[in-house]
Amino acid sequence: MRRLKHTMEHLDPVGSAHQYVAMLGRLVPRLRDLEFSDDERETVRRSIAKVRGAADWLEAALETGTFTPDEQLTQLLKGE
Repeated sequence: MRRLKHTMEHLDPVGSAHQYVAMLGRLVPRLRDLEFSDDERETVRRSIAKVRGAADWLEAALETGTFTPDEQLTQLLKGE
């Protein structure tokens, strides 16, 4: 039972990453003919920075065993 729970918990981050990549695979091609304002592009860039920071946090947590966000990541995720 414990092994099954561990396997299910392992699938959460793997499934989340797969879902995100698949969603971008559908989204990005649809953006081809759209034009964004400077403000819109900056908003998307800030969102990408949050995603990148969260992904780096997950990777670091797996490597170090530290699963709490640091101050800089907390501020980034809050949009500060």
